[in-house]
Amino acid sequence: MLQGSVAVISCDMLADSISGGSAWLILDSREAAEFEISHLPAAKWVGYNDFCMLKVSEVPKNVNVVVYCSIGVRSEKIAEKLIASGFSNVRNLYGGIFAWANDYKSLVKQYQVPTLAVHGYDHHWAKLLDQHVHCIHTK
Repeated sequence: MLQGSVAVISCDMLADSISGGSAWLILDSREAAEFEISHLPAAKWVGYNDFCMLKVSEVPKNVNVVVYCSIGVRSEKIAEKLIASGFSNVRNLYGGIFAWANDYKSLVKQYQVPTLAVHGYDHHWAKLLDQHVHCIHTK
């Protein structure tokens, strides 16, 4: 479903890079209700339907940026906008938060409290989440 317009980074590569000390600006391009259920640690919510460049206006254009959503389609579109506005080191998280959660990687909710829950987007896409992931709030 990806168009291939943005370079991708795997969950393992991102996790290894972060644990190795590399700095990443992690942008969540899902809707607010999805973000509130869970997100990647230190992620900044930017949304999708109401995304605007003002949300990243103070970010240096050469910072390492990774954008994610549920599976990678919405985040690819937001990443395209970032690149078009001059960001030079943008990646799309391959498989999105679903792949991240399926790989048993850390998720947090408000105040960086750990969680195993993920917003399933809708019943069709929620089937992509493994059984150990607590899928909630699907359309």
